[in-house]
Amino acid sequence: MPDLSYPHYQLQADGPNETGFRLTVVIQDGVGGPLPGMTSQGVLEALKQRLAESGDGVTVRLTKHDVTATDL
Repeated sequence: MPDLSYPHYQLQADGPNETGFRLTVVIQDGVGGPLPGMTSQGVLEALKQRLAESGDGVTVRLTKHDVTATDL
């Protein structure tokens, strides 16, 4: 996989019998900003909720990967 920009997110939904999805998501706001009334976190939370509601025994994890710099 090519290098991803930061921040990026990994959303993993696991179900019974080793079924599931692993999504890697990069969200970039448009030039004028995000869609009205929406945020990157809100989009991810809605997707997480939809996956969690898809069936019995489904667990969903959302991980944010980011880089921070510290002055020394």
